[in-house]
Formats: sequence, C-alpha cells, structure tokens
Amino acid sequence: MIINNLFRLFFPKYCAACFKPITGLKDELCVRCENNLIYDLTPSQKELKKALRGRVNIEQSGYLFDFTKKDDVQDILHSIKYQKQKKLAVYLAEKLAVKLGPTFFKKIDGILPVPLHQRKLKMRGFNQSESIARGIKNITSIPVKNGYLLRKKFTESQTNKNRWERWENVKHAFELMNQEAWNSKHILLVDDVFTTGATLEACVKTIQEKVSCKCSILTLAKA
Repeated sequence: MIINNLFRLFFPKYCAACFKPITGLKDELCVRCENNLIYDLTPSQKELKKALRGRVNIEQSGYLFDFTKKDDVQDILHSIKYQKQKKLAVYLAEKLAVKLGPTFFKKIDGILPVPLHQRKLKMRGFNQSESIARGIKNITSIPVKNGYLLRKKFTESQTNKNRWERWENVKHAFELMNQEAWNSKHILLVDDVFTTGATLEACVKTIQEKVSCKCSILTLAKA
C-alpha cells in the first residue's frame, strides 16, 4: 500500500473526463465524474434496435452514453480511441454490463468485437472494441471470439461521411470465419460508438447472410 501511494505521488493518475488527479488504483474516473456521468445512468436498450429496423434483424441492443460534442463523454471516447486507454474501455464496458444486468446476457453465446483492418490496427496499435468486449466478459463470463469476424477491406475513416457514404465505405468489408460454429447461436457484436449504424449493419448482414443465427449489439455511446 505504501509503495502504491508513493507511486501515485510521483506518477499521478488523471480522470479521463475532467483530467484531475484521482487516487483509486482501479478507478478511471474521479468520484465527481463517476457520480455525474455513470451513477444514475440507465443504459438505453431500444434506440439502436429501432435505428436498424428494416435494415437488419436485431434481438437486443444497448449503449451507455449519449455522445454530444464538447462534453465529458467526448473526452472519454477520444481518450480510449486516440490515447490507447485500454483500461478505461474495459472499465466502462464493465459498468455497462453491470447496469444491463444478467437478463440481457442470458442467452448470448459469444461476443464478437467489430474488427479493424490489419493495416489500421498496426497504425492505431489496438482495437478499442476488443477492450470493450473484454470488459463485458469480465462481468458476464461470455467468451470473446477474436478472429472470427475479419475486416478484409481497408476503409477510410467514417468521420465526416453521411449515412449513405458510410454504408458504401463498409459494404462488403467484413468476412465471417468458421461459419459452422455460429449456426443457431446468439452473437453479441460490440463497438465503441453508434453513429448511423452502417458498420454494425454491415457486420450483422455479413453474419446473417452466411449462417442462421441471432445478433444483438452493444456500444459505449450513441452519437
């Protein structure tokens, strides 16, 4: 304990939202931001499914934050994506899983993180969706199936694209491996942010065109 306290004295840890020092060894947010952003938050379980209605069949959906520009949520998501804050992604995914509760995950057989193309993975250094998947697994014990869904096409950033451009950008970008393993299963796809839903739509279509299975989706935020 003394060593840990000394370490924090010389190498303080900062809140991912307000950037003030925090003392909790396992915390990623300060007490104030935890209370303001997460404590009373109830994850939405209808909006993502509604947004994809008529496009793909979704069993369940959920997300933690509503993403709005120039607020703490944007800082948190940028910290995960661009500053490689893996522990923060795991931490928030654990919070999401706890708040959703065991009923949501009861019949799910495996978690598939939305994959990055190998070129982009090398550029960025990590896939934030894999960290989110790991956080969900920590709470639910549902296995994470890395490598089963591949991104075979290198795509441009979805930022600043409209809905149609986003869909064209990711259409035919994914490939499902070991297809027979997913017949009659229930897959949970996870990503960081739901904007137009084009990426998750492309993933679900890729899966359901190849196998007869159910798909649900979770993200940390909805833009």
